[in-house]
Amino acid sequence: MLQPLLVGLAGLQARLKNRRSIHVNDRDTKAAAIALAATYFSEVRPHLLAVLGHEQVQRPDEAWQELVRLAHANNKRSSYLKLTRRLAIQLRELSVQTLGKTAERTAHGKGPSDLTPAELQLLSTLEGLLPTAAASYRQGLLDLRDAERLSYRGTASEFREALREALDHLAPDAEVAKESGFKYEDGQTRATMKQKARFVLVSRGRSKTQTAVAEKAIGVVEGLTGEVVRATYERASLATHLETTRAEVLRIKRYVDTVLFDLLEVAEAPRA
Repeated sequence: MLQPLLVGLAGLQARLKNRRSIHVNDRDTKAAAIALAATYFSEVRPHLLAVLGHEQVQRPDEAWQELVRLAHANNKRSSYLKLTRRLAIQLRELSVQTLGKTAERTAHGKGPSDLTPAELQLLSTLEGLLPTAAASYRQGLLDLRDAERLSYRGTASEFREALREALDHLAPDAEVAKESGFKYEDGQTRATMKQKARFVLVSRGRSKTQTAVAEKAIGVVEGLTGEVVRATYERASLATHLETTRAEVLRIKRYVDTVLFDLLEVAEAPRA
């Protein structure tokens, strides 16, 4: 629910940055700011209130009210930019908090009651960089905490998709293809995830060993994801299938976490 608001806020920030005037006087920009605030109060705030409680929405309430006040007068563009940056930070933090609470309720007392520090770090970073990748990663976490889940095929794909989007963002196909000596792998018309990871890490001066570790991890993710998707009818019983595929998805997640920590340069990478 917070993702559309984050996207809208990013659009408003881009509009403000493209202006050269000291003050914001145009009606369209003011209307966009007011519309975002209206979305927060009518659609997002009730959800936050139900999940997090009144205390956690007080500061965001004040910030969104301030945005409306700015839009009702001719205020400085710098004031808008400073406030929208603060709103974006608040929204990303609220997204992490609501995810933790939702995961706790979904688990029904079975399994972890909240996210690990590593998961919170990754999710927070993805929220700021790629909201859609963050949504995939979040869905994967929720699936793993759902004690009544009957299939993990989608869960495996969510984690893979979060990794793929991060690689596409950090290593666009056109940039990877420009590299000296680059060749598409057999049967491919785009750079693979391994090639993109190599492009990112080499450009940062990482060693061959570090790059090889990331490539190997991506290979495991690709292979296991395919196995999980194909395995639905290949195991003797549903119970055996669920137990086995959940273990495989947890392994996928560990490798995805390892690569994302490296690619996003978030603290210290967890062991796969």
